[in-house]
Amino acid sequence: MLSRSVAVLLVAASAAFILPSWAAETYQGQVAGVGSVEVELVERGTPTFPRRARSYGVSGSVLVRFSVDVEGNAIGAVIVESKPRRMFDRSAMRYMETLKFAPYLVDGEATEVNDVQMTVAYVLEDG
Repeated sequence: MLSRSVAVLLVAASAAFILPSWAAETYQGQVAGVGSVEVELVERGTPTFPRRARSYGVSGSVLVRFSVDVEGNAIGAVIVESKPRRMFDRSAMRYMETLKFAPYLVDGEATEVNDVQMTVAYVLEDG
């Protein structure tokens, strides 16, 4: 059993529990020929807090850029910035595989959305 409780939070996801159900969690992206659009996050897993970070008592965040394919999957994720460097990168990349977005429709057809960014925050709470 851990001596401290560990909470992992997705920065924007915490708002999903506070906002009314009609307020969707969305992220900005780009669609060729359309411009800036919003994609709606409909499903996600939970990021894993790395043991090494927990043992050092470190919190941090990772900014990830990715695309959303026609099926609503996050694809092509790349790390834009991480603090502290590399501490949470592997966990954030695994977390990206759990995300599911509502496919973005242009004229009734699902379209890929590029340049979407999300910050995955890791907060160590004293228990």
